[in-house]
Amino acid sequence: MNTTITFYDDEIGAAIWEIAGVASFHYFKTVSEITHVLRNTNNSVKQINCIKSMKVLSDEILDFIKDEYFQKAQESELKYFAFVIPKNDEGQSSMEIANTGAAEKWGIRIRYFTNKKDAVNWLASK
Repeated sequence: MNTTITFYDDEIGAAIWEIAGVASFHYFKTVSEITHVLRNTNNSVKQINCIKSMKVLSDEILDFIKDEYFQKAQESELKYFAFVIPKNDEGQSSMEIANTGAAEKWGIRIRYFTNKKDAVNWLASK
């Protein structure tokens, strides 16, 4: 079962993407596009991905993140990207694979947190 919520938080000026479970490639890609639109529409350079309950990502999704997602994130001027890290080993491994080298390659500041409150506080300070 996959649950995804995507919205814009006016208080901190950031797109929020909450992911739980396992996502299909089409679903993941569609929702990822929404995060870019939310940031663009609101002239935001900040995003939080709350993936605390996320399971493993498929190879297709990992390739999409590395080949397309971060490119579009840079084009939409994402500068601050907070992650609330997964509780399970499979989710943590997927996150690490997806994000390896992204900060350096795309010029995005990426920080990792164990809870949403700390991620929100970091972005609110930017």
